[in-house]
Amino acid sequence: MKHTNKFDLDLSFGQKHENDLQKAIEGQIECKADRLVVKWGNVFIEIESRGKPSGIMVTTSKYYAISLVVEKRKDQIWVLIPTKILKKLMKDYPVKRGGDNYTSKGHIIPKEDLLNLII
Repeated sequence: MKHTNKFDLDLSFGQKHENDLQKAIEGQIECKADRLVVKWGNVFIEIESRGKPSGIMVTTSKYYAISLVVEKRKDQIWVLIPTKILKKLMKDYPVKRGGDNYTSKGHIIPKEDLLNLII
């Protein structure tokens, strides 16, 4: 079997996806950091605060970036997801109280379910 170098095909594939990410970064991205993800294994996606819509319910961003903070290691893992996909996913989880003094409402999503979206 003859060996072929597909570097040019791999390069164009990689560049296309680099450009897609660059466009997402240049556009609006809603960012949320969750420092309790290691303790509880879940991410809280806020929908209301102090009786008013907030978080994902008021964002105009096309993408939602969630930082899974690992304070012990002083690093983080970012999950970048289209907002419309996250809104669909969160409907599968009940609304719970959370946030500072439990004045917010949101969906609690297991981190594995966020990470499994890539499959």
